[in-house]
Amino acid sequence: MLTYIARKPLALFKLLLVLVAFIAVPFAANACTSFVLSTVDNRRMYGRTMEFGMKVPTKIGLYPRGYKFQSQVNDEPGYSWAGKIAVIGASVFDQPAIVDGVNEFGLSGGALYFPGFAGYKNPSHNKEERTREITQIDFLLWILTNFKTVEEVKTHLDQISLVGTYFAPMGLVPPLHYTLHDAAGFSLVIEPVNGELKVYDNPYTVLTNSPDFEWQTQNIRNYLFLSPFNLGSTTIMGQDLEPFGQGSGLLGIPGDPTPPSRFIRALGFVSSVDAAALNKSRLMTMVHVLNNFDIPKGFVRPTISPTVQEQEDNDYTQWSSIADLENRAYFIKTYENQTLYTVSFDDFDVSGSQIRFIDLPPRQPTQKLLPAKQ
Repeated sequence: MLTYIARKPLALFKLLLVLVAFIAVPFAANACTSFVLSTVDNRRMYGRTMEFGMKVPTKIGLYPRGYKFQSQVNDEPGYSWAGKIAVIGASVFDQPAIVDGVNEFGLSGGALYFPGFAGYKNPSHNKEERTREITQIDFLLWILTNFKTVEEVKTHLDQISLVGTYFAPMGLVPPLHYTLHDAAGFSLVIEPVNGELKVYDNPYTVLTNSPDFEWQTQNIRNYLFLSPFNLGSTTIMGQDLEPFGQGSGLLGIPGDPTPPSRFIRALGFVSSVDAAALNKSRLMTMVHVLNNFDIPKGFVRPTISPTVQEQEDNDYTQWSSIADLENRAYFIKTYENQTLYTVSFDDFDVSGSQIRFIDLPPRQPTQKLLPAKQ
């Protein structure tokens, strides 16, 4: 251990920086979880939860092919493009940009919070360079409106320059990283770090929040003992002992809402869900897995005084979404309404000229199981 530290002081320094930043970053507004489940015949479902410590107004945006987009970099025009591919996605704060979505070729993905680690390139003062710059808010929409596969995304990232800008509805520069999945089964993570884009193939399909993806994948090694199979009996000092009940193979899987714990827990579901059973009920299986990451109001709170806490919005699951990458359908349910609502590319004119926004459904009353007495 000491020899390793002495020979690699930079590695130790980087580890210390990660630990300090990780401890210093508050976990409120920081709890999104995403993953993909695959059936035995390679049909894929992408899902994510959306948690935040402030109310995030959300609508479903329907984006036709050919719509012209303009990225605004600090109120100045940056990169512009005409979308080639129709997209369905979750639009927030009444903005055209999306934080989650799927396109008509099955490429799906989301923008997840990445506090303490996101490091964007600063906007340029050169007008010519500014024409290549796209904000972190517009980045996901640019990808989904232009590319069909993860490989296409990788080969075209040099076409733009991702920069970080102030986002007035949130009152800050949103720190984001991105998860992408295509219908063929390839997944990608893109993270802006120290002004550069780090791009990772993601065989696990899982992404949460901070620390960075490389750290999260190394952390998997701490949980190699976990298994979906129950432990058998054992003998200690001549005494036969058996587990208390079901789930003994997963004893030790983290259950707290921190990003590293949710990453491991999501990976546990992804790697253990019965693919044959998933074939029969893909959508409901996705719902059941997503429900394991729900955060009710009050469970995660900001580090402030109790008096102020009562006036603050606590981190909670505002909505959860699912994208069927084979059937090109998008589903969403909200904190107030757990009914699953869906929209597909057959539901709107993908060659139209305008973006259409759909309000999320309001709270639904409880349904009576038996009719009222006459």
